[in-house]
Amino acid sequence: NEGFNDPTPVAPLPSNPATTLGAQRLAVFQVAAAQWGALLQSDVEIRVRAAFNPLTCSGTSAVLGSAGATTVHSDFTNAPLPNTQYAAALANALSGMDLNGANEEINSQFNVSLDTGTCLTGTAGWYYSTSDTDPPPADRTPLLPVVFHELGHGLGFQTFTSNQTGAFLGGVPDIWTNFLFDLEVMQSWRDMPSNATRQASAINDPNLVWTGPNVTADQSLFLGTPPALVIATPAAIAGTYAAQSAAFGPTVPLAGVSGSIVAADDGTAPSTTDGCEAFTNGAQIAGNIALVDRGNCNFTVKVANAQAVGAIAVLVANNAATGLPPMGGVDPTITIPSYGILQATGNDIRAQLAMPVAVTGSLSYDNTTLAGTNGGFVRMNAPDPVVPGSSVSHWTPDTFPNLLMEPSLNTSLFDEVDLTTALFKDIGWTILANDGLFADGFE
Repeated sequence: NEGFNDPTPVAPLPSNPATTLGAQRLAVFQVAAAQWGALLQSDVEIRVRAAFNPLTCSGTSAVLGSAGATTVHSDFTNAPLPNTQYAAALANALSGMDLNGANEEINSQFNVSLDTGTCLTGTAGWYYSTSDTDPPPADRTPLLPVVFHELGHGLGFQTFTSNQTGAFLGGVPDIWTNFLFDLEVMQSWRDMPSNATRQASAINDPNLVWTGPNVTADQSLFLGTPPALVIATPAAIAGTYAAQSAAFGPTVPLAGVSGSIVAADDGTAPSTTDGCEAFTNGAQIAGNIALVDRGNCNFTVKVANAQAVGAIAVLVANNAATGLPPMGGVDPTITIPSYGILQATGNDIRAQLAMPVAVTGSLSYDNTTLAGTNGGFVRMNAPDPVVPGSSVSHWTPDTFPNLLMEPSLNTSLFDEVDLTTALFKDIGWTILANDGLFADGFE
């Protein structure tokens, strides 16, 4: 009496009339499976082992789900390339045969702990909607996009090459290694001379990219110009800086949001600059862009505190030396935009303000490139240090708008498949929907 068989009574939803917890979960899973089935050509049934299990979770983070191919196959009938491994579902589709017998092609699991209220502070549980016309409440996490994402991994959105050692699984390269390319060493993973070279490439952001022709051709259909912080004055730090848009609050308009940047002070330890408590300099923040530091509370709390004293926007400087703050969270009461910025950028701004020199700028966009790309190719997720289960087998989180196969759930997505189908074309799938962009139920 658990998982899909959980008999706990629940109220029917507008898009999901089932009246038990297990039946609502099953309905979501069936919708996700049917819609992937409408996209991908396979004469061989794709079987999925699915379960709801307790997975890693805390008040601030959680593993929502995981999935992957149960077996890999090479040198089968109709294999596009010799000595190349393919995920079971794709290998079966290419060969027209069931290569793994009675075994399921995909193994998946989802975090049952979300429904116990012990995960993610402020989250009451999963929301079992099957349509974007039935959006989740602010305190619920939609299951459907998580199932779409995890099934995507099982269908082939994963490399079987170790991102920790660089070793090929069983000594045989997989189809991904043809398209994973390092712009620094100018080699594909398949052509790299050693495991050590691939191991280094797995943490070589932003130089690890996908060179498949379909993804490269379609990137402009799904990616826009990336968020950017443009500092106008003083001249000493004027320029365009990398930024990460927030998953909550309004999108920054194309014209940008401009104003003076003012460092927030909440007057409370352990950090008076983290924005986790009510600001003590609200009069200075009002009508301006607030600068706070990452850490000690959720991003939504920082932005809400700035909004409460009249800020027009918020900048969150990273508390780590590299990378941008992820800016995740949900709070429907937030009405001002916010960006995450590099720690170095935040330090530069604070140094000017301390002189004191006024700093002005705008939350804007970099119109010279597409978000999440490098050298004309879409980047893969390659943080340093490596993150098992996240590194390489996802797009970079720097893409904008967000993509289905980024490492974290984005509330801006529901049933979009975006560049996933283009990558599936690259690795050998035949896509049934016109141009791989749309299918019934997809947007």
